[in-house]
Amino acid sequence: MDKKHRTDGRGQRTAKPGEIYAFYVDMLGRYGACQILEADGEGICYVLLDYLGAAPPEADMLEGLGLYHQESFRHHHTIVKTRIENTPVPRDYQYIGSCGLKSDPRCSTYSWKWPAGEVYYHEERWRAFDGDARAAYKKYINSGDNVCVHGRMFRKNTGGLRDELYRCLTGEDTLEDFPCITYAEVEGYSEKLAKWLCTAPLLKTLRLKKAGVEVLDLGKAPLDYLELDMGGIRRLVLPGTIRSLSMHGEVHPELQVDDSLCSGKIDLYLSLRKASLHRFGMERVRIRELGLDDIAELDMEQVLGQFPEAENLRISGKPGSVVHMEAVGGLRGLRSLYCRDLFGYGAADVEALERLDELRELDFDSIPREAGLYLKKRWKGKLDRLCIAHLRDGDWLKENLENPLRHWDGNEFIPRAAYQSARKCYKDTKKLLCQTADRAGIEEVVRRYTEHFNKLNKRYEEFIETQEREDIFMAMQKLYEDCVLERECGQADEKAAPMTLSEIWDMMDEVREDW
Repeated sequence: MDKKHRTDGRGQRTAKPGEIYAFYVDMLGRYGACQILEADGEGICYVLLDYLGAAPPEADMLEGLGLYHQESFRHHHTIVKTRIENTPVPRDYQYIGSCGLKSDPRCSTYSWKWPAGEVYYHEERWRAFDGDARAAYKKYINSGDNVCVHGRMFRKNTGGLRDELYRCLTGEDTLEDFPCITYAEVEGYSEKLAKWLCTAPLLKTLRLKKAGVEVLDLGKAPLDYLELDMGGIRRLVLPGTIRSLSMHGEVHPELQVDDSLCSGKIDLYLSLRKASLHRFGMERVRIRELGLDDIAELDMEQVLGQFPEAENLRISGKPGSVVHMEAVGGLRGLRSLYCRDLFGYGAADVEALERLDELRELDFDSIPREAGLYLKKRWKGKLDRLCIAHLRDGDWLKENLENPLRHWDGNEFIPRAAYQSARKCYKDTKKLLCQTADRAGIEEVVRRYTEHFNKLNKRYEEFIETQEREDIFMAMQKLYEDCVLERECGQADEKAAPMTLSEIWDMMDEVREDW
């Protein structure tokens, strides 16, 4: 690095317009580059440069570097300009030099993080697709054409194979009439789905519900992303192209995941609501990011034992607790740690983070107060990103243990009084639902619940936006699962209950006003 490069006094680099930095794109094993267009104290705007090489660019190359353009999917010669938070330059970035601005700093795209090369990867993936498939996507993505499938009409530019189209198609059909399909989100695995996963050139994501098979063999399907309901599956064969595996639902304790076709790194996300923490037999892949949610209790020693190579760790409770938090210090390659709604540890336990030489980011949200205060003091100014928010004490945890809207507490965009009213509404609704057995009664409770948030939104200057709306709906889902399904059918098929969750959500949509 240039010895004259500025720092902020704590060894961290500060960005200045005109500067060019190189960064390693782990997904491609090459270096990319960006230029700082603006650094105004409130944010930083950068533009991606047209460079991918085995080594960072030399200083004498800077003037000749052009802008990188996106061509994938809906993009057409799109310049990649992004505005981010006013944060120090990441430690892994290499300062190459400075030159005149290659673009103006006007920008309408925002992100919370510096680039890691995702755009480069997705563009390279796009270029690897069959040329005819890319041309067909571009030709029809904005078309208004329709396709008749056995008497039913579907949009030709349909982007996803969903249940309605899936059920309509037969095993003799192909997806050639739907050149824009990039993902499948369906219920039930079948021979026709297996065929399409191998023949639809742009279909790289599968979200599968209720597979209905004990052996799910996806070895021949060139898929990048898998999101699977694991109920009933005892053996899963991964495709060699996989980059991300998400498993939820009831995971069989003896599940075996066959990764014999794989190499390199993948991201693994696992819901621990109905699963134990295991590696499930995966031997060849290395875990780049490990995400664990719905945690009741997590043993960090078990995480270390099963996934010692994890580079990024994301853990969240419902809320829950962590034991042996100090074992996190054994994850020697750990670069980032995100922890939310997890308790049971203190300042002494998180001291172990000081053993992690590769640590770049810490994000702790809704955590024990003692641990949070220590992290703020110890790591301020020493990481690429440090976010410590919503420190909780024991009384708060007791009060909010069963409250799915707990993260509203302390949110700067949600009035305190609105949160308190929402919390009470949730408690009251739960009590009423537990006392209601028939459809009419459930409908009345749901209506009152939704109308309450109508009133809150009007009273507190329309604070309910997209995220808050989703929170309210997901809170109702928890109420439905706990008070209706559990009571009526022991968490069995919701068709046995007086109302389905979809019917409840439809009703909420009808009642809600302007949120």
